[in-house]
Amino acid sequence: MQFNNKTYNLQRYPNTVNRSLRPWSAADELLLNNANSIGLDNQKIVLAHDTFGALAIALNTYKPHSIINNNSQLKATKLNLENNGLKAKEFEYSSPLKIKVSAVDLALIKIPKSADLFQLYLQQIYSISNKKTVVLCGFMTRNFTAKWQEIAEYYFDDVSQSLAAKKARLLILKSPKKKIEQVPLFHTIKNDLELNLKQYSGVFSSTKIDPATQILLENLPPISDSDTVLDLACGNGVIGAYVRKNAPNCSISVLDDSFLAISSAKLNLSKDNVSYHWSDTVKSCKDEKFDFILCNPPFHFEYENTIEISMKLFKEACGTLKPKGKFYLVANTHLNYSTHLSKIFKQVTQVVQSGKYEVILCAN
Repeated sequence: MQFNNKTYNLQRYPNTVNRSLRPWSAADELLLNNANSIGLDNQKIVLAHDTFGALAIALNTYKPHSIINNNSQLKATKLNLENNGLKAKEFEYSSPLKIKVSAVDLALIKIPKSADLFQLYLQQIYSISNKKTVVLCGFMTRNFTAKWQEIAEYYFDDVSQSLAAKKARLLILKSPKKKIEQVPLFHTIKNDLELNLKQYSGVFSSTKIDPATQILLENLPPISDSDTVLDLACGNGVIGAYVRKNAPNCSISVLDDSFLAISSAKLNLSKDNVSYHWSDTVKSCKDEKFDFILCNPPFHFEYENTIEISMKLFKEACGTLKPKGKFYLVANTHLNYSTHLSKIFKQVTQVVQSGKYEVILCAN
């Protein structure tokens, strides 16, 4: 990627076999060029949803502050800083729930697929804005939705769109509103499982328990208080919460790449006998071995359909099962996971198929 007559060496993390996928897009380039036109010197700069760190690397001289949700994004950014001879240790970031800087003059956002997450980013940036703050929100034109405009206009009086460049556009936000009603950071998820579920904005399945997860829960085997359980790609922790309801003394670990997901799981599970892992890898569980690993795996990465992330998790899960451990997952049947799983596990069995979903049991 080139910016201001410099060439930057960027790579994706996690890596992908699809060589057509780059670690930056035309939306990144448009954000950088427009930010450069506004002026970068002496600006307090905040970045959000900078997926592989392209913005942080290009603007490193100006010491931007990043808002990071995914642990994989943090790893990607530090990797790319090091690849370009920059100091990863000096990289400063906040979670989407608590921003560590007190002011912003210029903010750059790569608009996420989740409108709720976009709103959360804007709410945090709005909270530290001043009357001259400018927010540039980059996106590919094919992904535009009027909901983004609506969210932007909730926080800013002056909202406009840029011209398109390489099929990318910007929403340009100026003049923060003098007063707004703050949107709650989390909300309650209604359910028929007698669970008190709460969830932060920007976590998968924002209004109800995902139908696939529901089918998985309906087909779980008995789990006892002596069992160790991993809720893999946990989302709001509903699987772990359901297991805990039926086996109150079992040991539970929950793992997700999303900070907001792990934070949601903490709302739904007690601290007792639960370990939380903000990570994109099962290796974060270190030497833990599990009787049961339960998973509704992701097959999207923003606008990309991919099973690469899931396959990585499956391979890692295989190595963390106890000798008689069992791995239960639910997935769309069109993904044909059984074929892939049979190359990893000795035993792969379809437990049930319901509509477009199937529950699969794997063991060694």
